[in-house]
Amino acid sequence: MTLLSLLIALLLEQIRPIRQANVVHAWVIGKIEDMRGMVDPNGARSIWAAWLMVVVGTAFFGLLIGRILGIVHPLLEVLFIVGILYLTLGFRQFSHRFHEIQAALRADDLPESRRLLGLWVADMNADAVARSASESGDESAIVRESIRLALIAAQRHVFGLIFWFVILPGVSGALAYWLTVQMLRAWGQRDEDGGLFSQTARVAYRWVDWLPVRVTAMIFAVVGNFEDSVAMWRSRAAASPMQLDDTDRVLIASGAGAIGVRLTIPDGPTGSDDYEATIEGVSDDPELREATIHSMNSAVGLVWRSVIIWFFLVLLFYLGRWLN
Repeated sequence: MTLLSLLIALLLEQIRPIRQANVVHAWVIGKIEDMRGMVDPNGARSIWAAWLMVVVGTAFFGLLIGRILGIVHPLLEVLFIVGILYLTLGFRQFSHRFHEIQAALRADDLPESRRLLGLWVADMNADAVARSASESGDESAIVRESIRLALIAAQRHVFGLIFWFVILPGVSGALAYWLTVQMLRAWGQRDEDGGLFSQTARVAYRWVDWLPVRVTAMIFAVVGNFEDSVAMWRSRAAASPMQLDDTDRVLIASGAGAIGVRLTIPDGPTGSDDYEATIEGVSDDPELREATIHSMNSAVGLVWRSVIIWFFLVLLFYLGRWLN
């Protein structure tokens, strides 16, 4: 049922895509922002309690509804699961940005590609490096940051969600991971009064995504250039030994090596503020080429090959359970 629900949800999403800026997502973000106003900004325990109430509470509530519907009729539970996956899972929530930038670059319209990248940066609340590329970057910088944002978005909207959907019962895993990402979007902003909120959202996301992102990184290595992917992963771990829980750094390093293209890899304490050894690389990095518009096709191929491997792993997981 899990694999079938995933296939149906992805098929529906391809036929009738749901964009990230939709009514349901906007309502959830609004409620999360409203909760921030009701919690003591200087109380770490109260902020964590609010996070747990939103993520764990909603995941448990979704699991309970699914089980009740399953008692009434199994088909109702399947439809509920597919509906939740349709709202939370999918490439079309972000891929339109990537393809629009690619089309603008093919038309040699650099200002338009910068504008489109700027919209994507705003959607994802991306870092200063991506914002700089959207304001004054050349073609290589725009391609580099577009690929980086695409890999991060693929992990947050597809790969990580699939992992927890398979591991936890019902829709609890999918809801918990999706809400963790939404909390990161809503609370992760670096504003003047959001210090503890931002820290809580980012720490929670690193905990939740610690294992899924490493599974994705291994898959990138398998379906891409294995040696360069592993070498990039290992060199970045050695270069930043104090930030081993940095999910984006692991993901981007593995992806950069897999497609053989230099990407901006975070090495800072928070995984997003310091980029001193990013584009230039460190001494142990393999030789990677500069990003060009053709690199975007390589990134798309890497993601779709990874999707196939993910579904194959899900199939093996449930086949093993059935045989036992």
